[in-house]
Amino acid sequence: MNAKNRRLNVLKRLIIPTLTAAFAIATFSSYAPFGGLGYAQAPAESAKPAETLRPEVAKELKAAQDLINAKQFKEALAKLAEADKIAAKTPYEIYILERLRGPAAAAISDHITAAKSFQIAVDSGRLTPAERTQFSEATTSAYYLLKDYKTSAAWAKRAIESGGAAPQTRMLMIQALVLGEDLPAATKEANTAIADDEKAGKAPTQELLRLAGTIALRANDDAAYVGILERLVIGYPTNDYWLDYVSRVARNPAINDRYMTDIFRLKMTLGQPLTASQYMFVAQSAKQAGFPIEAAKVMEAGFKSAVLGTAEHKQFRDLVERDAADDIKNMARSSAEAAKVKEGPGLFNSGLNYVYNGESDKGLPMMEQGISRPGVRRPEDARLRLGIAYAIAGERAKAVEALAMVKSTEGGNEVARLWTAYAKQRVTSSSAAPAVPATK
Repeated sequence: MNAKNRRLNVLKRLIIPTLTAAFAIATFSSYAPFGGLGYAQAPAESAKPAETLRPEVAKELKAAQDLINAKQFKEALAKLAEADKIAAKTPYEIYILERLRGPAAAAISDHITAAKSFQIAVDSGRLTPAERTQFSEATTSAYYLLKDYKTSAAWAKRAIESGGAAPQTRMLMIQALVLGEDLPAATKEANTAIADDEKAGKAPTQELLRLAGTIALRANDDAAYVGILERLVIGYPTNDYWLDYVSRVARNPAINDRYMTDIFRLKMTLGQPLTASQYMFVAQSAKQAGFPIEAAKVMEAGFKSAVLGTAEHKQFRDLVERDAADDIKNMARSSAEAAKVKEGPGLFNSGLNYVYNGESDKGLPMMEQGISRPGVRRPEDARLRLGIAYAIAGERAKAVEALAMVKSTEGGNEVARLWTAYAKQRVTSSSAAPAVPATK
């Protein structure tokens, strides 16, 4: 399955109802809209005069309420229909009747009746603030299940603005906006929800981020989609999210080709296999740059994954392994000589060689000293490699700090964001291990 089809399948999984008829039932189960032997007061403000039910109306409504509490919803609706036939009902009697009819209708998936009854209850002006929120949420659910997404979104907004709405109400509103093809409004609401969570110091839920990603895909907003993937790999790292994120960044035309080795190195770190040409590209680039130790490790990974195996591959592997053995034998001497030189590239590269050999404790201080000296040809690239070295060594905070200093105009900053996400990702049982194992 190619990347595009995989994303489309994810898209289909994202749009799912979070509120159903069960939500409306649970919201109103075993509640008493009135009590006291049928002559109950409305839940109105104490300053208002009490409203009562006429005995003949109260009798029918009390019987309906008992049936609802017994979960005999069809029978309750029949009893309410009888009450509805009573002439000259007062506004209060109508309010109580519809307040009962709404959850009973929702329980048997009569969403048209439920939506109408809930709306009448809200518009009656007799609900407390908390009840207005409850009934607005139930109306939202009913219209959503009727696939009237525009109206559902409007009621969700009312519920949220009334205060105290359940978290899933906002999700439902965003989903309704998406399904109603109002992508600008959906984008705005999703971004607001994410920003509110981050402002409150909590991570946005995976469901919210996935929904925001769906919206970005539908809007063909690649930059927004990459931003969502970045949040997902940090907060909810999975192989699928990482595959999509890395491949998206790798296709960015603004990234200079020389940074591709850093992208492929991250794929290896994440345990994602490369193609034969990619393994060879990284290994050959490492050898040409003077890092046969890394080249040998890349070739080893390629052979271990059974991607490499031709005679040409074996010949190159033998070559870099001999060079790597020589480098390891002479590392102490070459690094000591580099430390005596005023310029920094030699010491920086010696330190990076130690990191590639699994000796980060020795290599990272050399890299720090080397980058602080004059003569570094591409300082932004050096900062990037230092940040990557910290990430490989598992020093996450220092990796983030170093990578934040990369200010490349050739795409190095985008690669730095990739590695920053790796350093920031939440540690789980499936999180990637360091790319370069110790080989002492």
